[in-house]
Amino acid sequence: MSDPKILYVASHWPGAPSYGGQQRTLQIGRLLQKVGEVSLVLVNVDADGERWREKTEAEFKIARVVDVKPVSLGGIVGRLRHEFDPGYLHTVPVAADPSDRRAVLDLLEQHDVAWVYSIKTANLLRIDRWHRSVIDVDDVPSRFYQSSARATGSPVRRLLDLRMSVIWKRRERRLATRFSQLMVSSEDDRAYLGMPGVSALPNGFDVPRSAERLPVQPPRIGFIGTFQWAPNIDGVQWFCKTVWPLIKRQLPDVGLRIVGQDTEGARAWGPDVEGVGRVENAEREIATWSIMIVPIRVGGGTRIKVLEAFARRCPVVATSLGAFGYELHDGDELFLADDPKLFASRCIELIQSPQLGEAIADRAHRRFLRSWTWESYGDIVQAAVREASEKPLA
Repeated sequence: MSDPKILYVASHWPGAPSYGGQQRTLQIGRLLQKVGEVSLVLVNVDADGERWREKTEAEFKIARVVDVKPVSLGGIVGRLRHEFDPGYLHTVPVAADPSDRRAVLDLLEQHDVAWVYSIKTANLLRIDRWHRSVIDVDDVPSRFYQSSARATGSPVRRLLDLRMSVIWKRRERRLATRFSQLMVSSEDDRAYLGMPGVSALPNGFDVPRSAERLPVQPPRIGFIGTFQWAPNIDGVQWFCKTVWPLIKRQLPDVGLRIVGQDTEGARAWGPDVEGVGRVENAEREIATWSIMIVPIRVGGGTRIKVLEAFARRCPVVATSLGAFGYELHDGDELFLADDPKLFASRCIELIQSPQLGEAIADRAHRRFLRSWTWESYGDIVQAAVREASEKPLA
């Protein structure tokens, strides 16, 4: 199929400031434009999302912006269906207007293939079966709830999370009948779903113009990520509560920089913790850090921030979940630590032995260039579009 017409359905504005979901939406959109003619349907879950329209339209043709509004859960019948019916699409208490749903169905008929970012986006439109389609499940929901159950200290919360994991596992089994092709962000997630028609499209990162390192004194440890995403808050709070005091005992001058939207409140979480907020130049900021931490304990999919550190040659200490999906090895491309004492000792070791950090970061950078640049994924996207266009739903 030459120059297919592709309907790209997403809930992140590609023109918004950088964060994980926005970057995947933007970069996959760019890859799709190399395959065919792309029209964007934006399911606007951000009340202020329209402010990113102009920057989005600089790169993409917007076919429709769909606003969502609160809707009733449907009483006792709706609640029962939410618990026991894996085909029930009312998975969140907001939805698109029926007129928008009909408009998107019309657009689907006018295009050769649809690429849909996330199950949530598909469900917000209340469309069950997407003919000639690819669904990008970059975060597998049942795995998200499994990780949340492991991380919580509340028995009640653990039971609730395990319940949601079971509910989502049933829903995920239907994906092969709802969409032509499934895309996940790691081989591990592909094996976990265990169904035909699943491919892996890892998260990636653009090759920076420069990977110059300019660590400052006193040394800085850094984290980057929006605090509009609960797993980032959880991870940083865990680090500040359990790891940071251990580091400060041995390295009293070290500082912690928390960068990203709404992070300003983190400055109250410990001595020499600075909640910086969003920065205009992340490259310049990260260049000053001795270490990037990725202390994530809850989530699905993979973390783009790991690749950002690799691309910028910044040494990384991460939890196992923080580094999940990239098949990394402790002591090779980064240090892995789930225990607070080990996490602290790894950070201290890298600060006290900068040559060790440089060696690890160089290995990670070489691996990044071989495996995780967005530009290297073009064939994966092209193959998924071709296969989806040729595969009818069962």
